[in-house]
Amino acid sequence: MDIVAIVLSLLFIFFLFFFFYTTGKSCPGGAKNPPGPSKLSLLRNILQTVEKPHRSLADLSRIYGSVMSFRLGCLTTVVISSPETAKEVLKTHDHVLSYRVSSDPVRAAGHHELSLLWIPPLARWRFLRKITRNQLFSTQRLEATSAIRTRKVQELMNFVNKCCERREAVNISRASFITSLNIISNALFSTNLANFDDSKTFHDFQNVVIRMMEISGKPNLADFFPFLGFLDLQGARKEARLLMHKLFRVFQGFIDTKRSSTSRNNNDMLDSLLDIAHKKESELDDNNIKHLLLDLFLAGVDTSSSAVEWAMAELLRNPKMIVKVQEEIRQVIGLKGTVQDLDIVKLPYLQAVVKESLRLHPPAPFLVPRKSESDDVQIFEFLIPKNTQVLVNVWAIGRDPNVWKNPTQFEPERFLGRGIDVKGNDFELIPFGAGRRICPGMPLAFRIMHLVLASLLYGFDWEYQNGVVPENVDMNEAFGATLHKAEPLCIVPIKKRNTLDEMTMKHTIALALLLILSFLFTYLILVAVKSRRRRSSSLALLPGPPGPSGWPIIGNLLQIIGKAPHRSFADLSRVYGPVMSLRLGSLTTVVISSPDAAREVLKTLDHVLSGRTFSETVRAFGHHEVSIAWLPSTSSRWRLWRKVLATKLFSRERHKATKSVRSKKAKELITFIIERAERGFSVDIARSYDAKASTELQDSLSRMMKIMGKPNLANYFPSLEFLDLQGIRKEMKVCSERFFQVFQGLIDARIAERSSQTGPRDALRGDLLDSLIDLIQEERSEVDMNDINHFLCVRDLSLKISISNKIVWRYKYFLILV
Repeated sequence: MDIVAIVLSLLFIFFLFFFFYTTGKSCPGGAKNPPGPSKLSLLRNILQTVEKPHRSLADLSRIYGSVMSFRLGCLTTVVISSPETAKEVLKTHDHVLSYRVSSDPVRAAGHHELSLLWIPPLARWRFLRKITRNQLFSTQRLEATSAIRTRKVQELMNFVNKCCERREAVNISRASFITSLNIISNALFSTNLANFDDSKTFHDFQNVVIRMMEISGKPNLADFFPFLGFLDLQGARKEARLLMHKLFRVFQGFIDTKRSSTSRNNNDMLDSLLDIAHKKESELDDNNIKHLLLDLFLAGVDTSSSAVEWAMAELLRNPKMIVKVQEEIRQVIGLKGTVQDLDIVKLPYLQAVVKESLRLHPPAPFLVPRKSESDDVQIFEFLIPKNTQVLVNVWAIGRDPNVWKNPTQFEPERFLGRGIDVKGNDFELIPFGAGRRICPGMPLAFRIMHLVLASLLYGFDWEYQNGVVPENVDMNEAFGATLHKAEPLCIVPIKKRNTLDEMTMKHTIALALLLILSFLFTYLILVAVKSRRRRSSSLALLPGPPGPSGWPIIGNLLQIIGKAPHRSFADLSRVYGPVMSLRLGSLTTVVISSPDAAREVLKTLDHVLSGRTFSETVRAFGHHEVSIAWLPSTSSRWRLWRKVLATKLFSRERHKATKSVRSKKAKELITFIIERAERGFSVDIARSYDAKASTELQDSLSRMMKIMGKPNLANYFPSLEFLDLQGIRKEMKVCSERFFQVFQGLIDARIAERSSQTGPRDALRGDLLDSLIDLIQEERSEVDMNDINHFLCVRDLSLKISISNKIVWRYKYFLILV
């Protein structure tokens, strides 16, 4: 046993000497190694970076430069810390430095061999990249899934509103994580993976994702000393394997469900992946799909929620800025109630806030490590040997004092009026990377960040709980593959009632003023046009009918509203004559009140004055377009209905054929009156003596007649008709629908009865409804069921109500005379 220990010790010492010898050689061709800290021990450099590597390496880069060599155990690493050197890595030498250095936890479950994030940029990588671009992150796909994002953000707002009502603090990290998770899961699986009320489900999933990011980003001895990897001294590989398999079980459940379903419609990405997998010679199988889904969740969910949390934290520490961005959002969104993707381009200050937050707090402090597998690479005067790990310190670039003025201060204004974006074109701001290996999910993540942040700021004001002063809030980070706040941001939402009420009042006043001005303008134009027509008319020399002078705008309305118009007109005609002109709002009306004047209108000028002025009430259910009472007398449809009435209902032959029906009904009426008389009960002459259903129908008829005859402001001021101030249009629709339901029932019953008959039918023995049904069934008929409903409506309104009214009044006068 002692011999084995001695042999192992000697081998270890030999390895150390070999390591120092091979790594101390100079570079060929005059190029030199990048500068870096001295190599006093294998562990010294590691100890300098364990706590917060991004900060430690940023501090060292100020001493050794923006291209710094750093030996981590057996692993040589070059750290890039300026926009110029980052451009060399991510653009100039992008084609060479596109390979990955995968950490030991990533190699668990073989993820580095199947992952879009880690595999070499070869054919398989291009295949997976194309799938994600076309099926999830293309402009067309993002536009198609815009409604999903809006719906998920609205669920977030509903949750925040509940917290607001209960005066409870909202954990911004948790809330934005659930929202991002559900947006991505709906795009992938068409379902939610968490909800705001189920804390256990959320915490389980969030813990898995965050823990995976922490393990992937934290320094691991197995990465610095690969020969110790099999020992897994920190347990990182084992834990990563367990976490991956936990997520794989979730993904496999969705895959199995999709496969067993018979109604897949290619609505989400998993549908598309399974369709690709089903093709012959497909490179995809279930295992490939699960590893791809793992990449999408790990890269998309945590980064978006982290960015929202940091942006909110920085805004709360700067009250003037949060007020400014809220004013912008509320001004643009107004009273719509929801923020949508299309609104983001109209919010430049919000975009500047997001960019500034990504500058100070990039979701990933380092880009995924790169390396060259084939050739050495020269960056400026420094040589980067092949297989050297290249780390781009995004966090350091965002705080470089040579690039940014006041680099540690949160100042969104620095981005206003500047064309800097995060799409990999400006290397001073590369939170998503650049080049061929730029984050493929950037378009979706960028939309989620803006949409969630804008919605939180639009609907609510925010404050810290328990009187915490914003300046004293802990802004420390918890390091991992993504940077979280060490202390989660928990803040209390306050409904912004004052601002929203002010906006509502302003919009209401503005709308009211606009309506008044529009009405006055329209009125003046109409008056001018009418007066001009009157002057240009061939009858302009004739005087207009006399009439009472009216008020501006409303005319003579006060003289008829609240009274019986027929009596008011009759009284006025005694003063102004049988041909009297009135102005009712914007409607000029001539009232005829003598036989001679009526003869002129109804006979002499009948062919000219046959058009109709129909009320807004009649237009409520489209009655004016199909009714014989309102159609123009010059139309073929009006002549058709006139012919139907003349031949099918009011002809002499029809009267003779229905004589027995009238006699029968009259006898039923007499029998009913005798029964009431024997019991000593009174008789309501206007009412039907039939069942309750008939009474309800007659009530509807009477109500429709009253509505149609009632003065309606919409008739006098057409510009106000959309408001339906008196509710007449709504009530008329209800009555007409009830009416049409009765008619349709009668029509359906009659059609069923006719279809059951086998022998020939006597045309004279049928009723009007039979004739109308015959008319429909003729070839090339112009009549349909809707026409019949409106026709029957006219018949019932004009016959039943008018006849019963005549009988009532004749009985009254008869009783007076008696």
